[in-house]
Amino acid sequence: MIIRIGLIKMTKSFGSHSKYSLHDARVQKIEYEDDNLIFTFDYIFSYENGIEQTHKAQVVFETCDIDFFEILVFNNTILDTFTGIRIELPQYQQDYSESEFEVITETYNWGHAVLQGWLWTEGNPVHCIMNIYFKGDMVYVVE
Repeated sequence: MIIRIGLIKMTKSFGSHSKYSLHDARVQKIEYEDDNLIFTFDYIFSYENGIEQTHKAQVVFETCDIDFFEILVFNNTILDTFTGIRIELPQYQQDYSESEFEVITETYNWGHAVLQGWLWTEGNPVHCIMNIYFKGDMVYVVE
C-alpha cells in the first residue's frame, strides 16, 4: 500500500546577515586556548547604514574541536593544476608564523566554518582553505 501525501515546501532561512565581514581581512595570528580557536585580525569590516568601517578584531570559535581543524595549503593560486598539503595548527604556527592569511570567501553552516583565501608569505600568495568545526558560538571581539 502506498500513501501519497501532498507536496511539502520547506524554506531554509539563513537569518539576517552579520554586520561584520572577514572578506579581505588578514589573519595575523591563530591560537588555540581553553577549547577556543582564536583568529587575530589586523582589521575586519563592518557595514551599517551604508557606511563601511574597519575595526581591529579577533574572531573566536568557541568549543572548537582542534582535531578536526584542517588547513589546506596549496603550492600556488588555484588555476589549472596544483598540489598541496594538509597541515594542523602546530605546523601552521611553525611554518607560517611570519605569513598572513587573507580571507576571500567565508562560509558558515551549523558549527562549520570554511575560510578560503590567499596565504601570503614574503609577498607571494598561495591558495589556502581552513575548515573549522565548533560547537559553541562564533564571537566577534571588536575594538
